[in-house]
Amino acid sequence: MARTGPRQTAMAVGLIALALYVPGLLALVSRNLARLVQAGGESPAAVVTLQQAADARALAWRVAADRRVARVVIVGSDAALERFRKTYPDLGAALTNLKDPPFPPTLEVYLRGSAPSQSASEIAAAARAWPGVDSADAEEGFDRRFRDAVRIVRGAGIFLGAVLVLAAILSVGSAVRLALDLHREEIEIMRLMGATETAVRAPFWLYAATEGLLGGALALMLLWATWSGASRLLLSHPHPVLNLLWARFLEWPLAAALPVLGCAAGFLGSLLSLSRKS
Repeated sequence: MARTGPRQTAMAVGLIALALYVPGLLALVSRNLARLVQAGGESPAAVVTLQQAADARALAWRVAADRRVARVVIVGSDAALERFRKTYPDLGAALTNLKDPPFPPTLEVYLRGSAPSQSASEIAAAARAWPGVDSADAEEGFDRRFRDAVRIVRGAGIFLGAVLVLAAILSVGSAVRLALDLHREEIEIMRLMGATETAVRAPFWLYAATEGLLGGALALMLLWATWSGASRLLLSHPHPVLNLLWARFLEWPLAAALPVLGCAAGFLGSLLSLSRKS
């Protein structure tokens, strides 16, 4: 049946693949980002980044002397690397070949519950002027903003996916209508011979569902190729931010959902097309 409209069939498969690839790509990025939120636990109110030669213990005592501070945690370069390896075991090996430590030592500052709202900003501003301090940043509200950013990425994927899936459904419907017109004489003969409407429409349902399944499988292949290519590139050229976005591929239930959704979209397109009198 695809031979009767190869261009329409190819267009329908391509649109379904695009409709599922774009939200799949955003889902891949958002799920990797979400791992940071899940693994983060309690977030520090401020982070003081130290120079490699700085006396971390002395600076930690200086920060802890502030009555608003509940505790200060020293995170050395090795400890930061170990944290990264636990969170992203697939990427930890890529950092072992670096000559310089990939993460500088830091001080994580946790405030008392009674501390005023601007305490973290004030402590960070004071620490920036200290010898041995490379930078200091207040983390107030960062966790909330980060979670909001992850939700925005996920929501954008759902919105774009819905729009593109609708376009794919309409394209499948157009391909089915074309196939229906080309086989109209055969359909009339089947009806004259007593064929039921289910028997007449079943080949078109199967045709559209197959288109959707192929489109979903193509989207999954493209998504895997994108992730694999990015992972190989970052393996040889590690990047502290981009590595986080491509740490892992989608879990298999979510990956398997792409062909299933494509099949469902194709079948829905055929139902909408055949709902009109044929």
